[in-house]
Amino acid sequence: MITANSGKIYRFKLEHNLGFGFAEVYDFTDELSMFDGRLVYVYNKNDKEEKASYKLSEIRQTGLALGPIRLFKFPGTRGIYAWKFFFQTDDFFITSVPMTKELHGLHIKDNNWANFKTWYKSNRDFKRPLAYVTYEEVRSLETRIINSSLGVVKEFTMKTILDKKEKVSDYYDLSEPGNKNIFVYLINTYYPLGKTKQYLKQLLS
Repeated sequence: MITANSGKIYRFKLEHNLGFGFAEVYDFTDELSMFDGRLVYVYNKNDKEEKASYKLSEIRQTGLALGPIRLFKFPGTRGIYAWKFFFQTDDFFITSVPMTKELHGLHIKDNNWANFKTWYKSNRDFKRPLAYVTYEEVRSLETRIINSSLGVVKEFTMKTILDKKEKVSDYYDLSEPGNKNIFVYLINTYYPLGKTKQYLKQLLS
């Protein structure tokens, strides 16, 4: 892990004027690659108003909402979609590459990922035959799909909408492939099977 680039705390603006979210990034490009070594975690903290400063404890005590999500590049701090950098901490909560879930096959073939039977964990023993696991064993794990900062903002915005017991389809056109992909990823990773099936109905509305 490259400590000089890790433990950085950012604030970003949610879409649809739903407030602000907070994220922490880690740099494992020395262990993985320049393509999938940038990781970001998003906290449950959702502020309606901007503040000039924050304490690490008030952000972390809300718990993690998303992550670790792979980033194409670190968040930009200038421009219309910029994230606000606040501070950096050396109190890292991870120091090694987190485990991910992997699928033999294409996610786009079924919107309910529990229907796939070829999931496996990234920490598998390469000296042994590949052992598939049930989706419930890996549901809460992230994949190694690369995302943009804008995608992270959209995913947390969607999660905020669902957790407010509102419909994402009232805010986003889920027939648009980009929106649909993020929505399907979100509900299959961060919600139990029953909720996933319920939320998938929004694709039809």
